[in-house]
Amino acid sequence: MEEMHQPGDIIAEKYRIIDTLGQGGNGITYKAEDIKTGDRVALKALSFYHMTDWKQMELFDREAQTLANLNHPGIPKYLDYFQVDTPEDRGFYIVQQLVVGKSLAELVKNGWRSNEAGVRNIATQVLNILIYLQSLKQKLLWQLRGDSSETNG
Repeated sequence: MEEMHQPGDIIAEKYRIIDTLGQGGNGITYKAEDIKTGDRVALKALSFYHMTDWKQMELFDREAQTLANLNHPGIPKYLDYFQVDTPEDRGFYIVQQLVVGKSLAELVKNGWRSNEAGVRNIATQVLNILIYLQSLKQKLLWQLRGDSSETNG
């Protein structure tokens, strides 16, 4: 996927691109700065021009809706979702809190080793996020079925 932005680019008169964090099949994620506050953010961008099918847009939109409904200290906070139209393209953007650090894979690759307590700590944090996400799934199912109480699940 071709880069949409370069360092220094200003998006929606609100965010300044600092660097590219990564890219996947459904967009490019940039490290950016909120011009007003100076906060660093993760800015995920999807180009209408570079989309290969409508499913990408559907998934991107669903990702934004899902992130907007999450509120957990272990999940980067959703901040914004918007689009920018230019004569050449239409860009869609999801903005989240930027979490600075290294992945577990990077740490291990660089020689980091943990003891049992450290592994338990990491596992507990991951499990707490999974429990939170599962509880949201259950609430959504109850709402879809029209149940008035959580005991009907």
